[in-house]
Amino acid sequence: MGKALVIVESPAKAKTINKYLGSGYVVKSSVGHIRDLPKSGSGSQKSTGSSTDKTKRLKKILKPRL
Repeated sequence: MGKALVIVESPAKAKTINKYLGSGYVVKSSVGHIRDLPKSGSGSQKSTGSSTDKTKRLKKILKPRL
């Protein structure tokens, strides 16, 4: 059976939580808030584009697990 993926906001939280959960879990940090992103498109906001960076980071974090 595979490991369960847990995503938390900060790298420090991920490190601490990983110690408690043990080897059955993989704990990764999103380095920011995760919001409901559309399944298609970049999820970016035209005015700032800030969500695009978060989407790219999240995809990078999850890529090895997908």
